[in-house]
Amino acid sequence: MKRMIALLALLLGSTVFVYAQDNGKGHEMTGVLCDQKCVKQDAGKAACDLSCTEKSGDRVFVDDEGKATKVANPEICEGKMGKKVKIQGEKMDDGTMYLHDVIFANAG
Repeated sequence: MKRMIALLALLLGSTVFVYAQDNGKGHEMTGVLCDQKCVKQDAGKAACDLSCTEKSGDRVFVDDEGKATKVANPEICEGKMGKKVKIQGEKMDDGTMYLHDVIFANAG
């Protein structure tokens, strides 16, 4: 009986731990952060023109599948523009993406 209670407590504790790991930060994706004026369309897919020097002030995340989404909180992009990044973000009701975390893709 004690083993059964201990096993049940362990199972319950594990469930709480797994639930706590889901921090609600949305989906993880890789792509490039780009200025909106530097996004080019090719065969229906978006790509960031890395040689572009135009500045609109609007930041866009272009995922690896070629979908561009405007960033709702552009201040998080500072120092990472034009670089391959891994983001954790969630789509907002207005179609923009709120980025919770941005790291360089080759950083781990």
